[in-house]
Amino acid sequence: MAEARRPSTHVLAWSALVGNALVILQGAFVRASGSGAGCGGHWPTCNGEVVPLNANVHTLIEFTHRLLALTVLALGVWLLVRGIRMRKERSGFSVFSYAAFYFLIMEALLGAVTVLFGLTGDNQSLARGVLVAVHLVNSLLLIGTLTGMVVFSRKNPPAWPLGITRQGALATVLGLGMVGMLVLIFTGGIAAMGNTMFPSTSLQQGFAADFNPASHTLIRLRILHPLIGITVGTYLFVGLGLSWWLKPTATARRTAQALLVVYVAQLAVGTANLAFLAPMALQLLHLSMAVVAFSLLTTLSLDMLGGTRAVRADTAGQPSVLEKA
Repeated sequence: MAEARRPSTHVLAWSALVGNALVILQGAFVRASGSGAGCGGHWPTCNGEVVPLNANVHTLIEFTHRLLALTVLALGVWLLVRGIRMRKERSGFSVFSYAAFYFLIMEALLGAVTVLFGLTGDNQSLARGVLVAVHLVNSLLLIGTLTGMVVFSRKNPPAWPLGITRQGALATVLGLGMVGMLVLIFTGGIAAMGNTMFPSTSLQQGFAADFNPASHTLIRLRILHPLIGITVGTYLFVGLGLSWWLKPTATARRTAQALLVVYVAQLAVGTANLAFLAPMALQLLHLSMAVVAFSLLTTLSLDMLGGTRAVRADTAGQPSVLEKA
């Protein structure tokens, strides 16, 4: 009976993915609400206490963020144990469980560095902006590895190993798309810090500050984010078409369509975010779409690299034999 009540590995993987996505969004809320210094310069305690008893709003926001992060870390340990036990029958899942646990530890360490070095609150240094950007990149890599766990815990997972060396062109096209998204999220972190620490009073004033040599570096760098966003979006349209030409994979078609829809919506929200001077709600929506887009691209990449070619009709109108990658 106890064995029957154990949650399935697939459910646990999904729980970890959703939970960590919420942690990422909650972290952005902590930054945007100015609650990063809510626990003072203490870590892992909060203002020197395990549980802050006389907490203000900022302390509650930061402390709640730490609690949720601790919860998903515990879930990551649980999945790591399952990954170790399943290393023979589900080696793909096992590999991604190791990687996810590594990025979870890095998340905790980056959070500790942020607090212990005083890169919170009113700190306007370039170092703070870079650390926020690095933290976002690590968060996205964590989302990618957790997505891999979800994919390889399905009933019909892709083949493992993926055979990347035999699919160099396809792996390169998909890999460049993932690198592009990581660069995009890095510049997004820089832009978010610029908007948070140096809010503009109008769109015109914001653009003027972007090109003013006297402006803070975080302000002058934020113009890179929309430019790179358009570049990456263009590449995804071209790259996904090229990927399908290299290896049409039936199981990846809907994922590719969903990815393009989400990315177009993300560009639209990003434009609105710029036009309305980055209100918190749009910032969070924009970031959530980035998380979903990277998860979809990871799923697409694994399904295409580890999947089989779609059945194609020959010139006589009859389907050809399904060929493996």
